[in-house]
Amino acid sequence: MYHLRQKIWLEKNGVKAFGKGPAELLEGVRRTGSLSDSAKSMNMSYNKAYNLIKELEKALGFQLIIAQKGGVKGGSSELTAEAEALIEKYRAFETEAEACLHNLFKNHFD
Repeated sequence: MYHLRQKIWLEKNGVKAFGKGPAELLEGVRRTGSLSDSAKSMNMSYNKAYNLIKELEKALGFQLIIAQKGGVKGGSSELTAEAEALIEKYRAFETEAEACLHNLFKNHFD
């Protein structure tokens, strides 16, 4: 019995620019208001998450997170409108692509 496995990501100018992991990281920022907390929930170091965001921003050509430093309880982060739109488009595409792939798989291997 075969099982379908796939990974879907976006590239820009030959560089990986967005995928499932980055989408999850940004959704965690939306949920928690913190890049650090989002990274922890994914068992990722803050430095790795921060560097990933900076690499993605460079590849995409726009800012993903707006960070507020300091304060009594520390800083906070929120997503830019561009990041919100990208997540929405990516998740919709991912859902539709997975449904298409599932149907193709079923047609050919069921």
